[in-house]
Amino acid sequence: MHYADIHAALIKCGWPPSRIADHLGVERSAVSQVTRGTATSYNIASTISAKTGIALRHLWPDGRYSHPSRPARRVAV
Repeated sequence: MHYADIHAALIKCGWPPSRIADHLGVERSAVSQVTRGTATSYNIASTISAKTGIALRHLWPDGRYSHPSRPARRVAV
């Protein structure tokens, strides 16, 4: 889906990108980068999907969010 369509879907459902960012405690630019496809964040993408009611596979059909991200490994000290 084109980033402008994702942005419009967020606006239509009452969750503009700035509200998504504030809700998640992330920078507003991070939400913009995810919607434009220049960065990935399963957390942001899944929140956008939940708020718009559009499946991840329809928002990003390239499959980048087909599986949840794995948590970071802890390094033994």
